[in-house]
Amino acid sequence: MRVTRAIVAIVVVLSAGVLAGSANAAASSPFTVVNGSIQPATGTPEPASGTHATLWRNTSYALTTVQGAGTLVVGAIGDHCEGWPTIRVSVGGTPVGEVDVVSATDYGAYQVGAPLPAGQHTVRIDLVNDRYTGACDRNVHLAYVRTEATPPTDTRFSFAVVPDTQEEVLDAADNRFRQRIDWLVAQRNALDLRFVTHSGDVINYDTSDHVQYVRASNALRPLEQAGVPYTLAIGNHDGQVFGPDGKPRSPAGPLLRDTAVFNRYFTAARFGSVQGQFEAGKVDNAYATYTAGGVHWLVLTLELWPRRAAVTWAQQVVAAHPRHNVVLVTHHYLESDASIGQSAGFGASSPQYVFDNLVRRYPNIRFVFSGHTGTAASRVDTGVNGNRIYSFLQTFHSKRTNPVRLVEIDTAADSLRTWIYAPHTTENFPAHERRYTGLGLVR
Repeated sequence: MRVTRAIVAIVVVLSAGVLAGSANAAASSPFTVVNGSIQPATGTPEPASGTHATLWRNTSYALTTVQGAGTLVVGAIGDHCEGWPTIRVSVGGTPVGEVDVVSATDYGAYQVGAPLPAGQHTVRIDLVNDRYTGACDRNVHLAYVRTEATPPTDTRFSFAVVPDTQEEVLDAADNRFRQRIDWLVAQRNALDLRFVTHSGDVINYDTSDHVQYVRASNALRPLEQAGVPYTLAIGNHDGQVFGPDGKPRSPAGPLLRDTAVFNRYFTAARFGSVQGQFEAGKVDNAYATYTAGGVHWLVLTLELWPRRAAVTWAQQVVAAHPRHNVVLVTHHYLESDASIGQSAGFGASSPQYVFDNLVRRYPNIRFVFSGHTGTAASRVDTGVNGNRIYSFLQTFHSKRTNPVRLVEIDTAADSLRTWIYAPHTTENFPAHERRYTGLGLVR
């Protein structure tokens, strides 16, 4: 909420319970706000005070006290503006964690930090990623802070990686793409499935009626209906490189970056948990966050053979989220022999460039997933900070079935199991199953 961006020197300090612009007091408001205001509540369920504390700048913060032991819980809603707001929570002057507020309507119970001991605790909440474009304004609105008895953490969960689906959108009668997604949704509880990503080549080539995008879009819809967040990497077949006859066109370089149709059908709003994008209105380079197994995760999708500016943006994203375990998804990274690709194709930089300038440089990058070539492969590398990086290829280009890579994480055991299964033919691929321990997850 910004009355004007020009008035930047004014510091507004509101005592708990004072509505901005009003002489009336809402005595039950629990917050004291600096560079913000107390406003009538707009989310649900309505807090007992009937108000929320609005923070609209990176210099905005709210103070309150809580009594008791247990997990600290913040009730908040946010205004989306090229990403959701992030709040930093401090207790007794010490930062205890950050959380992304990902709903504009539900004040809903964001757990932050380790369980607190019994007693009275002073809590400060800062907005740390303010964004204002003229068209949108990223704010956060705080309804309450409380402690709750700490439930046992479910440390085991899974995510899925869908490989190249370009062979599955050519025929209207081919239901393999949709059947895979329906199967994932049906198995959501059994797998404790928290996220789905796609390693690119969602379609094969564009046509005047964009029918392949339509088929892919319809196939992915059950994820949205079930509330399962997802992302899509962009492959060389997802832009305009390949014409209606399926043959490559020229000049390939500019056509690789022509993803206007792709972005018409697949948007950050559809994906469900995107927090930021390299270019406004485009999902070519984007990141999403979620929490599972008691730790934070960041899924970063990077364009194929990326521009160096896109890699620089990715560096900034990873560096700004040191407490998130990063999963990088890009269309071409591993070759079929599990080596890191050396060619930049008709793009700007090679997979080796991505490894040297991004993957190996940050201690919280844990996994890389790619497609494009070969069938399936894997490798383990060590970053400059001593962290191990687990990379997986899954492609298949199947004309008869629909493989999907499943990844099960156990944060208590610090372990990973991954396997490939095709629900269309109830087929397992045991040669590609892998197990790893000692992942070194960021906590």
